[in-house]
Amino acid sequence: MATTGRVLGFIVTLMSLSRFYLASALWQPENLVFSGDEAAHCSRVLRRQIGDRIEVFDGDGRVAAAKITALSKNSVQADIESIVQHEMRSAEVHLLPAMIKAEPFEWLLEKATELGASSVRPVMTQRSVVQLSGDQLEKKWLKWQRHMIESAKQCHTPWVPQLERPADLKSVLPSLPADAIKVMPALTEHTCGLHDLSFAGKNCVFALIGPEGDFTSEEEALAEKHGFQPVTLGPLILRAETAAITTLAILGHEMRRFPKNQEH
Repeated sequence: MATTGRVLGFIVTLMSLSRFYLASALWQPENLVFSGDEAAHCSRVLRRQIGDRIEVFDGDGRVAAAKITALSKNSVQADIESIVQHEMRSAEVHLLPAMIKAEPFEWLLEKATELGASSVRPVMTQRSVVQLSGDQLEKKWLKWQRHMIESAKQCHTPWVPQLERPADLKSVLPSLPADAIKVMPALTEHTCGLHDLSFAGKNCVFALIGPEGDFTSEEEALAEKHGFQPVTLGPLILRAETAAITTLAILGHEMRRFPKNQEH
């Protein structure tokens, strides 16, 4: 109990500190140095000073309490005081949303981060209204990553979902593991509710979300061929981003009901 109390006390302390992101590859054993947008936010916006304590996380479950030892407009250095490495999540929910318009897609990414998606892999479909490639895609991908990091900072999760670059639906479906649970919200008659599925003994689920106008009948048939179960989210016709977040919230709840690999 004493150990648990100390950990909880550490977490409460961290939640009162300003949060900053530093990719895991850039961490050092004793101190952390971050630059760019994070440094500017620390020094110019929040006006932190040398001696202030901050929280730094890497998006992979590692969170450090640190004290600022050097500060400029473009760089911040902080000495590590303590670190918590959160355990890997026992249930993984991977989101496969069809590409939709910019603003709702960015909102989707933010909420997927808050709700604990393990990864987001956008797919291109026949009815996708957004087509990206080359430099434009890279700029968008970096912007999307930034949205997810900011969302993680705001909600105090130690995890940032892995963000894949958009790929064609037909190439994505065969690459998914055969033994995972796969669901696809659909408006067809032959559906079941997410609560009707059994998640016992499973720790990985993929959720495929259609674009505005939904998948074509050929795409739905292809998804079912690769193991996706059509599910209903109720009688209403939801926007694509609403369907994604509703599915993710329900799946997160259902997956957490069962300990990892426990059979019922």
